[in-house]
Amino acid sequence: MRSDTTLTLYIPDLFGFESTLSKLTQDEKSQLSEFKTPVLDKWLSRGLKKKSLHQDDIIFSEFGLYIDKSKAKNTELPYAALSLLAENNTDLKISDLFWLRADPVCMQPDRDAVILTAHEALALSQDEAERLVENINTHFIDEPWTLYACAPHRWYLGLETPADLITSPLSKVLGENVNHFLSTGDDAHYWLTITNEIQMLLHGTNVNFERESRNMMTANSIWLWGGGYLPSNKVLNSSHHRIITNNIFFSGVGCHCNLEVLSLSDGFSDNVEVANDFIVLDMLSEHVQSRDLYTFMQTLTEIETVFFSYCDKQLQNGKIDSIRLVTDTELTVTITKKHLHRWWKRIKPFTDFRYA
Repeated sequence: MRSDTTLTLYIPDLFGFESTLSKLTQDEKSQLSEFKTPVLDKWLSRGLKKKSLHQDDIIFSEFGLYIDKSKAKNTELPYAALSLLAENNTDLKISDLFWLRADPVCMQPDRDAVILTAHEALALSQDEAERLVENINTHFIDEPWTLYACAPHRWYLGLETPADLITSPLSKVLGENVNHFLSTGDDAHYWLTITNEIQMLLHGTNVNFERESRNMMTANSIWLWGGGYLPSNKVLNSSHHRIITNNIFFSGVGCHCNLEVLSLSDGFSDNVEVANDFIVLDMLSEHVQSRDLYTFMQTLTEIETVFFSYCDKQLQNGKIDSIRLVTDTELTVTITKKHLHRWWKRIKPFTDFRYA
């Protein structure tokens, strides 16, 4: 007898437009009527809903990752160290250092604010990234840290000692006034000074001169976030067999937990068994960040067609016993075949659904 199988779909920002949708008139909602999500509507309307109060560390608890808070005074979730595991850079001794993401960004003054306007939209080449990082490392050669450009838009700071720093994820700051997201902690002043000096240094680099001459945005600063050491344990959550994702952080989690890691294109098709997989569908986040409701709904419809419909068929055909829909809110929805037959539960469209 086979054991019960559960497919987990992690969808950050699924409810990123809930507040906006709740304020739309019926006429305004009718303009979104072309976007159909019948499977998601059915899951949300008839599935078993569970609320949790602690969502900041949902992924760490999901995979049984323990953060040793004795190593640093202010301990964040180590997004940098885990992401670095998936960068395929075998030369770095990741477990020995404290790591921070130090991603290249473009900041622009706007009246009394400084707006973080671009990150991946900078479209840096790897050569440009490495030249900029070399400029920074050369200038700060006497400091107890080194900067690495593992990818054009993913830079990492390796520190010999932990930084007492509480940061904000880059995804929360993009398009916002950075003054509202400045780091805090005992080392905040040091890193603010370093960042300001890096801004002046980058302003005078050949890379940015060349980009300006081509009317391209310049990489004129870095954003620090996600600091910490690798989790000290490697406890495998046996409920997951694989991680299917295009996200570097989740790939790193998979590497750390000794799980098979596949990309969405390689790991999800009609001839692939998806039982007990953990699938990351994070395509909605960029549209929430850019406040683009129309493209958000368009992308959600595409996710419905490619992923939700197939998973629903697997459930209906008995290939899997349940589907867990996990979000970055406090809501988790579990769907079984029995739940889908709760005909007395009226199916509401996604645009009318409220998770709170």
